[in-house]
Amino acid sequence: MSEVEERAAVLAEARSWIGTPYRHMGRAKGPRGGVDCAQLVWAVFHNCGLTPFLPLEPYAQDFFLHRDVERYLAIVLRRALEVEYPRPGDLVLFRIGRLYAHGAIVDSPGWPTIIHAWYAAKRVISARGDQGRLANRPRKFFSRWGERMMGDERRISEFPSSDIQHSTSG
Repeated sequence: MSEVEERAAVLAEARSWIGTPYRHMGRAKGPRGGVDCAQLVWAVFHNCGLTPFLPLEPYAQDFFLHRDVERYLAIVLRRALEVEYPRPGDLVLFRIGRLYAHGAIVDSPGWPTIIHAWYAAKRVISARGDQGRLANRPRKFFSRWGERMMGDERRISEFPSSDIQHSTSG
């Protein structure tokens, strides 16, 4: 597939999750399923054939309040490049608490329209990432379309075990 076709596939898949209930560590689409923000991003790219299967490693629902290790950010950085201007199909991570801990997919026509599993909405929604509770949060944008791609066949175990340490001084 071309980049244009891959981005279109990501958006179609992401939209097909809208309405799925929010469920911590869930990976099942539909009204009887459930998904959280991290698993939504993974499932969308995986279902489009753009990222390999990743085993689900347990994480506390409030890990971002008590940890200093940027585990989610480190996983994204292994598969995508940070970009200044996101395009539809790219990823945005928001800082929640101490860490970049909330992920969403940029929808068309582009930022700030996002698709994400939002605990406050209790489901996957399409919304604006620059309004409401996400409005003033620090954010970073990432794209799988670049030198390092989310479809990279390397496994997580091949990467250094040390994740990115977040400074608690700032």
